[in-house]
Amino acid sequence: MSGRWDELQALCEAAIEERLTVDSAARLESLVLSDPDARRFYVEYLHQHASLHWAAAEPAFLPATLSLVGGDQSPLKTPRDTSRRGPRQSLRIAGLAAAAALLLGLGIGLNPWRVRTPPTVATLAEAKACKWDGGSLPTVSGAKLPAGRLRLAEGLAKITFANGAEITLEAPADLELVTPDHCVLHAGRLVAKVPPDAIGFTVKTPTALIEDLGTAFGVNVVKGKAADVQVFEGLVDVHHLKTGKLAHMRSGENLRFSPDSFARFNPMVERPSADRDLKRGDAETRLLQISTATGRGKDAYIRRPIPMGNGPEALLLVKNTTNDDYGRKAYLGMDLSPIADLKVVEATLSLTFAPSELGFASEVPDATFSVYGLSDESLDGWGEDSIRWENAPANLSGGAALALDKVVLLGRFEIIQGVLSGTRSIAGQALADFLNQDTNGMATLIIVRETKGSGRMDLVHGFAGRHHPQLLPPTLKLTTVPRSSP
Repeated sequence: MSGRWDELQALCEAAIEERLTVDSAARLESLVLSDPDARRFYVEYLHQHASLHWAAAEPAFLPATLSLVGGDQSPLKTPRDTSRRGPRQSLRIAGLAAAAALLLGLGIGLNPWRVRTPPTVATLAEAKACKWDGGSLPTVSGAKLPAGRLRLAEGLAKITFANGAEITLEAPADLELVTPDHCVLHAGRLVAKVPPDAIGFTVKTPTALIEDLGTAFGVNVVKGKAADVQVFEGLVDVHHLKTGKLAHMRSGENLRFSPDSFARFNPMVERPSADRDLKRGDAETRLLQISTATGRGKDAYIRRPIPMGNGPEALLLVKNTTNDDYGRKAYLGMDLSPIADLKVVEATLSLTFAPSELGFASEVPDATFSVYGLSDESLDGWGEDSIRWENAPANLSGGAALALDKVVLLGRFEIIQGVLSGTRSIAGQALADFLNQDTNGMATLIIVRETKGSGRMDLVHGFAGRHHPQLLPPTLKLTTVPRSSP
């Protein structure tokens, strides 16, 4: 047992000196909460460091036994030999243990062992219209920031370092805080303002190390490689990482540090990065969107045993149940005439789902949906007002059954139980190939729910159709090139 008490004493000493790590704090907590004797030892050892005055330590208030955490009632005793303690010392320890038990019982908790807080590197002074994309640091305005990483997707973030330097991070950007006078810009833009007291503040990029000599400057890391450095006022020393060469930059100077060298550039005549990166042949690439609401597009759903009503439908309803009653499938018609002379190289079908207010979500588990393409083009002539369960192309009895010789599977997606709105999509080569193989300028897509509900008024899933007044209809997002391209 002596080894255990030696360990407990060492952990208590570490708690007093604030040397606990996360693991050692967890070990101390485990020892103290699992053993009444360890709790008493803990209270005795730390009582002289407590910030509270224990009224319960007066002899007049002491009971004969202590009611400890968890209801354990036992005479006072500790793992140490108490035979040499005087009455007043024993009473003091007993009072402290009683007070500790009382506070823990009230939910206050002693918890004086604290993991050492990481030193603050900077403060997030302001976050303007910010959206964050991961990272390891807090993103609330006013937050104290230790060393770590910030990834900004949108907006501007002003960060004040502990040495007084101030930077404004512009999205999209990836910044790593290292020390109060050093950070790493992995991607994106920042503007730094460095007062005299913070001279020596450095910003590292993938190609250069920027050391401020009391100034204001901007940095733009392009695609994680080249770094554009622009000095607004003052002096900056920039070390090119590969060659080791040093550039002394003054107000108004602009240098681009590529992986192998650096040279002057004029930001006033720069072309947009999209133009600079344009490769030969890219100009022929087109991004197109085709929905059921464009051209000859159409959409509808079928239902059994009661047919859907005539007229426009805001939601396309899909359902599959154990008893096959009131099954529903959705049909989408896409007018492909805009891509008649184009080849689809990438394709995505996006669907917006919304509450149907029909059935109970608790009666349907996480649901898998399949999207099929109608390969028999002779059946593409169906109409929104005339389509029924009995005449729908490739339809078979059953909530998800289709004539597999007339359709091709294009993709699947999932909707988690209880989620009633959002977007889902499918993408991939199967969808692109299906569109490229079309010969009549019209493509039919069929949505079915593979997952069956309970049959007890289970949920009907709804997807926005082309007649929905607010939500986007089913939409194909296509990347195309001329058909003559390889």
